[in-house]
Parts: sequence; structure tokens; C-alpha cells
Amino acid sequence: MTLCRTLSLLGCLIWGGISLAPVALGAEPSEAAPAKQPPTSAQIAGWIDQLDSDKFLLRENATQKLISAQQAAIQPLADAVRTGSLEKAFRCIHVLRAFAIGDDIETEIQASAKLALIAATENDRVGTYAGDVLKRIEPIQRERAIRILSGLGVKFTSYAPMQGFQGLDEGPGIWITNDYTGSAKHLHYLQHLGFIEDVQIENDKITADWFAEIAKMPNIDHLTIKDGPVDIEMLRELEPLFPKIEFVRLYYLDLKSSPAPLLAKMTMLRQVEVFGMVVDGKEVFQDAQEQQRIRSALPGVLPDSLKFRSGGFLGVRGPAEGTQPPCIVQSVDQDTGAYKAGLRGGDRVIEVNGTKVEGFTHLIELLQDKKAGDQVKMIAVRGDETKELDITLGKWLLREVY
Repeated sequence: MTLCRTLSLLGCLIWGGISLAPVALGAEPSEAAPAKQPPTSAQIAGWIDQLDSDKFLLRENATQKLISAQQAAIQPLADAVRTGSLEKAFRCIHVLRAFAIGDDIETEIQASAKLALIAATENDRVGTYAGDVLKRIEPIQRERAIRILSGLGVKFTSYAPMQGFQGLDEGPGIWITNDYTGSAKHLHYLQHLGFIEDVQIENDKITADWFAEIAKMPNIDHLTIKDGPVDIEMLRELEPLFPKIEFVRLYYLDLKSSPAPLLAKMTMLRQVEVFGMVVDGKEVFQDAQEQQRIRSALPGVLPDSLKFRSGGFLGVRGPAEGTQPPCIVQSVDQDTGAYKAGLRGGDRVIEVNGTKVEGFTHLIELLQDKKAGDQVKMIAVRGDETKELDITLGKWLLREVY
């Protein structure tokens, strides 16, 4: 190969200069359609040999045929990087790049893994170029992942500190609820969301495979798991995340054994909420022994930051300093029992189930042992009007605040 030709090639490859057929970046993921006549190993090897041909059109034709070969070409391309000319190596990497941002999940996974291996093991321009390609396709993979997951019903959101807790971190998150129409396979795209810090899950179809994909996310430190057929074995799939988790909320889980051993692996925990959980047939809020197991597993979590509740949700917010009377409700969430019963922001709660309410903190304490579906009789004052309210408590919701 002449020096001029090599320099010319390097110039066009700095970012995607090889003329390739357009890759459908915005396409929804789909199962790869079986080829009518799959290429043979000999054909693939021949096309790879043509990647450093003196004839431009021959090189371009070989590139297109390799792209059409999909998964069958990945391993031969990766092998050729180490055995061919510099031009062939760069063109092999560029075809792998096309696979890594293509519309087939399995092909993307395999091609990305090969590019990472080349970048890690080749200590020359080939390895450097593979690493550069990986960095440059990150935003493409990220934007495509957002587009695909949003289309499948994943909600992208953000959370912020509640009043009185301004010391907590802020960051973007996702909700995987029953609106999600994809499968565990599509959750592969989660690993491209390095900017996501918070995952909240409430889905009746969740499986261990879902948790295994969530565990590949690189920067998760907030985790909420609510309802669904969740068991201890499924939760173990999340262990790669445990050393990074700072805030965890476990709502309405029915477990056969204690989660304490798993919680003990979350060495960075700062806040824990266990609401409506049942372990071995016993409600944790009523089980002093289970509460002690969890406390013992979390010596670094302050008592005020480890909360056990029976799980009844009123749906109101009050002042951060709520230990003194009066008990003023600042806001009431819509679609809650409190709102439906007529409670509104600005109301003053004076009595719950016949007990005088001393302040907003006291109101929370009076409801800690109440379950979702329990009835609460409340007396509130609005201006000069006294209201008697019959409220049905609901379940705690996924929230954007910690």
C-alpha cells in the first residue's frame, strides 16, 4: 500500500468517511429477517480480502455485502483486524461500527463487544481507532435508545429534593410501568443511558431477565421497586448495582425470605423506605424481628432515614418542620383518596379517627399502621367551615422526589 493511499484512507475514516449505505438509526428494533441465501464462510472471507483492493468500487461492494451479512460477518471481521493490512483493519472496524448502530439488537451487542475487545487489546492505531469509534457512536446509541424505549412506554423523568431535604442529589430517571410494551430483550438499550441515575419499576410482567438488563446500567444510585411478581432470586439479579445504590424504596413486595442480606450489600445506602412489604407471610411493619434484621444489615443508615410503614397512602404534603400545631396541608395529590374526599391545600387537619392531630408529623405517625384500602375519618377546617371527611387510603405512588 502506498503512503498516499494510507493517509487518504486515514483521513476519510476519522469519522465515518467510508461511503456506506444509510443505517436506519431511528428504526424500531425488530427481529432480523432470515436471509434467502445466507452467505457462506468462503464468501465472507473473500469480501474481507477485497477490503484492501486497489479498486475503489470493489472495496465498496465488499463493504456493502459484509454489512448485509449481519451477524455471520462479525467474528471474521474481528479476526481480520489482527491479520490484515491497516486499510483492511480500519474498514473491518467501520463495518462493525455500522452493526453497532444498526437496527438489530443481537447484532449490535456482538459488534459492540468486538469493538471494545479490539480497543482493549490492540496497542496501536487499530486499537486507538476502535476506541475512538466507540466514543463517537455513544451519542448515537444514546439518542436511539431514548427514542426506542420512549416508543415502548418507558417514561423519562427527573427528580428533585423535597422541601427540607435540599442536601439530596438531583438527577434524571426512568419509570418502567405497565405502560411498557417491550420485552426484556429491548431493555438492552438501558445500558446506553449513562445519564440516568434513578430507576423506578412498577410492572406486573417483570421477570429476572428484566432485572439482569437493568443491572447493566452504569450510573444508577436511586432504585424503587413496587408491586409485581418480585422475589428474592429476581432481586439478586440487581447485585451489580448494589455498591452504588444510595436510596432504595421497596413497596408492597411479597417475599418468602428476608431482604436484609441483599440490603447489607448496598454499602452506600443513605435512605431506605419499606412500605407494605410482607416477608414469609408477615407484614414487616408489624414484625419487630424482621425490622431488626434490616436495621442490623444497615448500620450506616440513620434511624430517621430508615422508614417502615404499613403502606396506606393519604397523598398530602405539609411543612418540613411539622412537629408543632397546627397541621396545615400544603397540597393534595389528585387521583388520591384524600382529594376525592374533598381535602385541599390550605386545609387544617384537627382530628383523625377520633385523635387530635398535633402537627403534620403527628398526622404521618397516625397513618403509619394503615394499609391501602383502609378507611380514615378526618376532620378538617377550611376558613370558617368544618368538614368531616371519609377517606380511603391508596398505595404509595412512584415519585419524582426522595
